[in-house]
Amino acid sequence: GDKLLEIREKSGPDSVFWLGSAKFNNEQAYLFRKMAGFWGTNNVDHQARICHSTTVAGVANTWGYGAMTNSYNDIHNSKAILVIGGNPAEAHPVSMQHLFRAKEAGAKMIVIDPRRTRTAVHSDHYVRIRPGSDVAIIWGMMWHIFENNWQDDTFIQQRVYGMDQIKAEVAKWTPDEVERVTGVDEETCKKAAELMATNKPGTFIWCMGGTQHTNGNNNTRAYCVLQLALGNMGKAGGGTNI
Repeated sequence: GDKLLEIREKSGPDSVFWLGSAKFNNEQAYLFRKMAGFWGTNNVDHQARICHSTTVAGVANTWGYGAMTNSYNDIHNSKAILVIGGNPAEAHPVSMQHLFRAKEAGAKMIVIDPRRTRTAVHSDHYVRIRPGSDVAIIWGMMWHIFENNWQDDTFIQQRVYGMDQIKAEVAKWTPDEVERVTGVDEETCKKAAELMATNKPGTFIWCMGGTQHTNGNNNTRAYCVLQLALGNMGKAGGGTNI
């Protein structure tokens, strides 16, 4: 307290930035904001403004609600698990236990990451991409999904608007173009798509490796669109775990 008062006296109240936490409950967040106001500044924010804003926007723009659709426990019902931009073996060890439980029940796990992480070591299929080429690899997977008619046409017809425009865009992302941009060859990309398309329901897990880019919103929208094409939304074991 003495140090804070010393800083305020010397540099003014706006010299301090008050940064909240995702571990706060609602009341704690309220008090933290009041504390900043009492201190004399509006320089107060929450860490999720940085880590989660791209997901909130991307998911809201595709599904209409900017949040995860399935709980960690629901991973147990998944037949396929796609992890991109995440390394739960090191960063989220508790959630990794849910992935292990699903794998023990027969689920296939695909990991897309520039680095062969500890999570990737446990995967059934590892896809190494160039950093920042998330959209390209997703469009590449969807090229194979549409090419092989693996999409869920009934779900798309009943629940999805605008997939025709997506299909037209995806058509540009041929295996050669995807390999040029991402560094992933056709066989590797196709296998990732096939594992997700033929083991349903499948869940999609992404973390800050996908969101912390200048085009992070584009990434999250692409992730969502893949799940819509496969018809995984609204099902036990499907959806997303963000």
